Amino acid sequence: MRLLLLSPHPGVSGPLPKHTPLLIDALRAAGCDVTSVPWGRHSDTETRMTKIVERFRDIVGVRSLVSKNEKFEVMVVKTSLEWMSLLRDVPLLVSVRRRVPTLVVQFHGGHPDRLLPSGHRFFKAASRFLLRLSDGVLVLSSEEARGVSAFSPSTPVEVVVNPFLAREDEADDSAAAETAGIPTVLFAGRLVEEKGILDTVDAFALLRDRRPCRLLVAGRGPAAGEVAARLEARGLSDDATVAGQLSHADVTAAYRASDVFVLPTYWGEGFPTAIAEAMNAGLPIVTTKLRGMADHLVDGVNGIFVPPRAPAALAEAIERLLADDELRRRMASANKAKVRDFAPDAAAEIYLQALARITGAGARATTS
Repeated sequence: MRLLLLSPHPGVSGPLPKHTPLLIDALRAAGCDVTSVPWGRHSDTETRMTKIVERFRDIVGVRSLVSKNEKFEVMVVKTSLEWMSLLRDVPLLVSVRRRVPTLVVQFHGGHPDRLLPSGHRFFKAASRFLLRLSDGVLVLSSEEARGVSAFSPSTPVEVVVNPFLAREDEADDSAAAETAGIPTVLFAGRLVEEKGILDTVDAFALLRDRRPCRLLVAGRGPAAGEVAARLEARGLSDDATVAGQLSHADVTAAYRASDVFVLPTYWGEGFPTAIAEAMNAGLPIVTTKLRGMADHLVDGVNGIFVPPRAPAALAEAIERLLADDELRRRMASANKAKVRDFAPDAAAEIYLQALARITGAGARATTS
């Protein structure tokens, strides 16, 4: 397969610049001819005017590339289902629609939940136009696939996984062993309310009243100030560390030093990289049964599912894990085994099979 892959610039924040090189290397190892082109914001500090100018230049550059090079069979655009992405992706697909045989969009999160309920009329119209321009869609969870399929039944939708390179040197059996000191609860992710960080702080306040423990928060985002304020208001500043954005070495050390990983998210994402990192470190997980977590995790085996926006249930789940050393050990073993399902070669095989089904569906539609 001769593939043109449009994905975020390597210098921007987020998980995609980590996933994409792993996927490209694995696809090439599987015999796929991959050309990668950066798409989207060039940096995290772009102004609105810069975004407009640079996206126009990007569209012109991609159109020129596919016009001069007729080898591409499939073009995949890694994106998300949200307004800003639609405003850039629709003009792109319009400009190359007749120049590439198969166009595929891959949604890394976003708002497929807005496609079916009432309201969001203009968002739905733009989304429908994007899907009509596309020959298929890749998503990261069955939940997203059901939503897109119900909204646009004629659009082929396939579920894929993000590659994750499990490293034995980043896992540590001590994370699942009985701790000699005060246990640590780890939250790692972007500090936005929808990721459940404020629910985590509220749950920790409840938990801290019942037993000694510590909270470690790794990440940055707009809710950082509120996190610090809530910890101080509850007299928990000495029991919690808000570490900010950590280096790879430091975040690896944070996973090793922790006993339970929490991410009570209701953010529009497929399968958070932090979940895979926690699994690789042998940590039991407390999270919500949404999207990719519902597909890949089993309650009581890999961790404990809690409802979103439920600090009391979150505190109860964490307490259950901290009180049961054997349960944590079993979950550690299960998670270290499960994370191998996301190995780059396995992810690439799923990816190629999905693209083959989409191109086959497109060929059938053309000849019918």
